[in-house]
Amino acid sequence: MVAGNVLWQDEGRSAVTKNVRLRRIMAVVGAIVVVIVIVWVDVASGIWQEFVILAGVAAGVVTFILTVLVLDRVLARSTARRWSPVNRLALSEFLHALADEEHSEISRGHIVPRSLPRVPIDPPPEDPADELHRLREIVVAERRILADTLSRWAQFLASSGENEAVLLHVADIALRLDGVRDAALDAEITPDGATLRVLDLEIVGCNAALQALVGELRGRLVPTGSPRSAVTV
Repeated sequence: MVAGNVLWQDEGRSAVTKNVRLRRIMAVVGAIVVVIVIVWVDVASGIWQEFVILAGVAAGVVTFILTVLVLDRVLARSTARRWSPVNRLALSEFLHALADEEHSEISRGHIVPRSLPRVPIDPPPEDPADELHRLREIVVAERRILADTLSRWAQFLASSGENEAVLLHVADIALRLDGVRDAALDAEITPDGATLRVLDLEIVGCNAALQALVGELRGRLVPTGSPRSAVTV
């Protein structure tokens, strides 16, 4: 079931990435069409000479489009190349925050993500209070680790490359951990099959998101075609 959730999340994220790329391509094509139309009107007629205000607006539109399509992208790529080593360090910090250090060999590409323990449902424990209390302590500790790492690197990652997806996924996992904590508290107050099932669904979803994020970070850190790109999570 966890593998299925991971596959579903990977497909969902892949679809989102494709949609973003499609929107960017459409925006570029639309911008190029606008520039061509403005230049063609200027060549084919003297409208810009007759209407000075419109000519100024058109010139501003062309300047804005060229800045967004060319200058901003060139500067962003230059910044990303310049800070690439530090960017890799920041992403590896998230990887260390998520990986099970006892079973992982991160430098060799063998990464085992930590996961939240599941509370048995069938049969349910006679007194799950101790397990639920321990689970909540683990959740609070995991969330604190993620929040601390995010607070250190969020500003840099947001300004040094295309890292928005990673930051959003980390924030999503933090929210999922809050959901697990709340579900565990509900199960502590009313320890029945329904609350335990809700808790189990929250744990499974959170573990799947953790595993998917580790895979995404590993993919960003290992260059395509590298011999180490065949390692498994």
